Amino acid sequence: MRSFGPFLILVVTLVGQCGGRCRAAESVSEDLRPAARTGDIRLPNFVFRQGGSLPELRVRYATWGSPAKDPAGRIVNAVVLLHGTGGTGIGFGGPHTTSTPPHPLLGKGAPLDANRYFIVAPDAIGSGSSSKPSDGLRMQFPAYDLSDMVRATYQLLGHLEVHHVLAVIGVSMGGREAWQFAVQYPDFMDAIVPMIASPFPNAGRRALVDLLPQAVILGDPRFAEGNYSNNPPAVQWANQVYGLLGNGADGWQNIYPSREAARHAILGTAPSPRVDACDFLYQLRLNDGFDAWSQIDRVKARVLMINMADDELVPIELGHNRSAAKRLRGAQYLELAATGYGHGGLMRTVDQWGSKLGRWLRILAARHRRQ
Repeated sequence: MRSFGPFLILVVTLVGQCGGRCRAAESVSEDLRPAARTGDIRLPNFVFRQGGSLPELRVRYATWGSPAKDPAGRIVNAVVLLHGTGGTGIGFGGPHTTSTPPHPLLGKGAPLDANRYFIVAPDAIGSGSSSKPSDGLRMQFPAYDLSDMVRATYQLLGHLEVHHVLAVIGVSMGGREAWQFAVQYPDFMDAIVPMIASPFPNAGRRALVDLLPQAVILGDPRFAEGNYSNNPPAVQWANQVYGLLGNGADGWQNIYPSREAARHAILGTAPSPRVDACDFLYQLRLNDGFDAWSQIDRVKARVLMINMADDELVPIELGHNRSAAKRLRGAQYLELAATGYGHGGLMRTVDQWGSKLGRWLRILAARHRRQ
């Protein structure tokens, strides 16, 4: 197995020219979704960890770039990119405008340049165009968790003839998937990059962030145990409860610049979120049983963690990622200065951490080629 070299903990606080509350320069980025290749695979007789099954599990995916192969025909430049709650794989290629600067991970010269890497970005179980409760089964859809999501992605990669990856990179929920990947298939990757995520169970305040929105939905009689004709209004309130800690004060001030705008959101006169109530419930429950920390000694990959100083969903005060960095030989930990957008600030600060990630991946790829 790969040598990690000397023990190293690197904690970097990235502070821009404006001090502790930096804002990225505004820009308009290219829409890279048309450049993606998209497809579906069907996994027959998929059995979930908690015992349910589907005769067929659909997994949608997007890819950028082309596979590079070694003399033995093995793909050597694959990178897995995992989205957050409610996201999609192809969403990583969407344009960022002046209201959400700067360009994210993809693009020419970006940390994940398709001229260098074969990037695979799946829709997780329960999200996007992969199999999900709102397809028809509603609350009869099998219970799934992060281990099921990782296994589905692992099988997708096998279908694409990817049997080893340079890195598994994940954002938020995808970051927890990256941790789960590293303990579930420890020899499958050279590295993981969990961003705004923790290997610890979602307990304490983080558990409440999952559980309170569920209570809001389940407490609405119009939810009718999932047998509703129209998406119940409670999903809008649940979405607001969940998001309260997802965006920092600046984020919410921009979304609701007046008291009346906030009132409209709560009283239902604002547009309802597109998420289906059953899909949202399942997404909130997928963290049940997650605990990569208890299995941290199984991790063989190099690790680069990226967190936000003002992230209320993954609060740095708990020291979870610092603890992981101390346990994992050669792990690196980047702590970004507060942006005012909390958990939602990560993709606004790619210009601060992207070059670090890009250099780290290039060094990793060079080491892989020498092995």
